[in-house]
Amino acid sequence: MTDDPIDLDGRRTEAGRYETEMRRRPANDAPSLVPSAQLHLGSLENQMLAEPARTWVEVMEKWRFLLERYSATPAAHDERIQKLIRRAIEDMERLRKRKERK
Repeated sequence: MTDDPIDLDGRRTEAGRYETEMRRRPANDAPSLVPSAQLHLGSLENQMLAEPARTWVEVMEKWRFLLERYSATPAAHDERIQKLIRRAIEDMERLRKRKERK
């Protein structure tokens, strides 16, 4: 038996280290929305639910909103997921600009 501690984090995979880090964080560590941001979020949700999108631009705006909300969740903190979300938002922005020019 030795008195030297074993570095378990050094033996974990990248995914394992991320999962361990998420377990070590306190549950209340997530940033909460300020009341004005919650009101704005509520109005956006109400607009999205009020009526169906009439154009592809409106559809892309809704998808962008949902992707940005998802990207702020712990489930989306994986760098690969963040990269996919950024690329999707960039594609939507590029297509929106192309549609506006026509």
